Amino acid sequence: MQERFDAFITAGYDPDKLDQVSVAAGAAHKSLVPLAGMPMAWHVVQALAESGRIGEIVVVGLEPDEIDFGVAVHHVPNQPNLWASQNAGLRKLRELNPDDRYILALSADIALLTGNIIDTFIKACEPLTSEVYWGVVHKDVMLAAFPDSKRTYLPLREGSFCSSDLYLGKLSAGFRIQERVRYFIDNRKNVLAQVWKLGLPTMVKFLFRRLGMADIVELAYRIADIHGGPVVLPVAEAGMDVDKPEQLLQVRSYLERHPEHPANTRRRPAGQGEV
Repeated sequence: MQERFDAFITAGYDPDKLDQVSVAAGAAHKSLVPLAGMPMAWHVVQALAESGRIGEIVVVGLEPDEIDFGVAVHHVPNQPNLWASQNAGLRKLRELNPDDRYILALSADIALLTGNIIDTFIKACEPLTSEVYWGVVHKDVMLAAFPDSKRTYLPLREGSFCSSDLYLGKLSAGFRIQERVRYFIDNRKNVLAQVWKLGLPTMVKFLFRRLGMADIVELAYRIADIHGGPVVLPVAEAGMDVDKPEQLLQVRSYLERHPEHPANTRRRPAGQGEV
């Protein structure tokens, strides 16, 4: 059984496109937006460091002098889009270790991520009998904690779910599906466009709320040539990424109401005050 997992974080940005969150916060780009006194990407790296299951950490999209993470990370320059960032992260992990093994992929805007959430996700994926796993959170769980989050939900027979931007999969599978899933990455915020690409039978099931998790697993194999499926996570923090200024305000409000959250108590680098 694999005990430790290398990870890459997509923290890049489009220099030709204004990001609403970074503009609202007055930051150069979203990964640098401050939460509880430190950049958002810093908190994600700290969550990985808090987990007992993480090995090497790769950050795609930030220069070494932009954030003092206080832990060892490997930097990869900014890429032109999310697909290229993911590809660069995979390549860097293969450069560090060419062995085929399970690796973790995540984004820099899962602002409330903790080491415990990461450990819970990995444990839920074990005994690692599939090639790829991705985290999802039930709509009811999200609305109970963040009623105004306005996440994008996929309605299934089992309920409606949003993505948590946590992925665990074999390195080889990541490379194999890169070209196959590019359309879905580009249209990740448009559920209807994603389902339409999957064909008329799937579209009909979706419209009549007959699409189930078993269908998603079958589609993953048919479209991306992978064996894998969703993992339901019981915590809303796993699904609360920061894509809009109002979501940033909600996350900051959440941290004010929950002083015990690790984001409020993590040890800052020497000399770092409130941002």
